Amino acid sequence: MPENLHAPIIGIDRGASFTDFAVVDADGMKEILSIEKRDWESIGTAYERLMTTYQTRHIVFSGSATGMSAPMKNTITIIAEIDAIGFGGAALAKCNECVVVSMGTGSAIVHFANNSAQHLGGSGVGGGTIKGLSSLICGLDDPLKIEALALKGNASELNLTISDLGYEQISFLGADMTASNFADIKSKKIEDQAAAILDLVGETVGIIASVCARSVNCRNHIVMVGKVAENKFIRQVLNLVGKLYQTTFIFPENPGYATVYGAAVKYRYDMTKKANIE
Repeated sequence: MPENLHAPIIGIDRGASFTDFAVVDADGMKEILSIEKRDWESIGTAYERLMTTYQTRHIVFSGSATGMSAPMKNTITIIAEIDAIGFGGAALAKCNECVVVSMGTGSAIVHFANNSAQHLGGSGVGGGTIKGLSSLICGLDDPLKIEALALKGNASELNLTISDLGYEQISFLGADMTASNFADIKSKKIEDQAAAILDLVGETVGIIASVCARSVNCRNHIVMVGKVAENKFIRQVLNLVGKLYQTTFIFPENPGYATVYGAAVKYRYDMTKKANIE
């Protein structure tokens, strides 16, 4: 590898709700930062601080570049978001092949194999759904408060279950499985409402991810990334979905920074490959 590729790489990922930054070297993420802003002034402030600290020419960007200034565009390498998600999830989970599910404001599902990422699908259901429904139903939009409430609640107090229909099971679904979300409101407790909201999101994304993973014969390596993947209640739901659909969900460390990390990993991979060819 050329000597200059041992230098730190600054990654920026501008998502729908957050902008994430990571400084990446050969050992992984050296520094991480996330701001709940996506305006270019705020991004520029954080970017300039990192540039001053690390003095590197290796800058990568993923996400929406709309409105980016010409000077910034001239100094960065844009990495396709699908590539960033795939490389980031695979690197964090140390998988050569996997399905990476990025649960951000919405959810994107990517198959990573042979150092290549393919978009399998996704859903508009994600962190934005949690925040919006929690605001409407619970009067809260703080994800940490919703998570804490949900862990004390019972989603079946608002969901219609298989047992509510008078069945012990339907197909591979047990009596306590959801037949219809929010279809049988037996409680108005805020903790039950929070649990039902997170259950809806977790089940929806988990089922779509499981079907996608099975379609590419990768059912045992579904890597969950994005900020919503840190939610303990969501993880419980995903593990339950995994048992039902015979799939395995993996939760790596620092899942909220997978995409920005993946942009740097993809950049280093491309530069190394180019150097080896030359």
